Amino acid sequence: MKLKEYLQVNKLTQNKFLEEMEKSTGYKMSQGGLSKYLIDIRTPKPSHMKYIRDFTKSFGEGKVEPNDFYSES
Repeated sequence: MKLKEYLQVNKLTQNKFLEEMEKSTGYKMSQGGLSKYLIDIRTPKPSHMKYIRDFTKSFGEGKVEPNDFYSES
């Protein structure tokens, strides 16, 4: 599942996603960085993908796997 789709399905704003992910994983990501991931300007580093995967696997519906950042839109 693409990260943008995950936020839509779970009715999360970018800020709410960042807040919940930091609470869950301890990882703090910038809103600007998240925005670039959502519009496919930037691909997260593998370590960042792990935090996103771990958080989305445990919170809400669906999950974002590292390969989802590379698949076609």
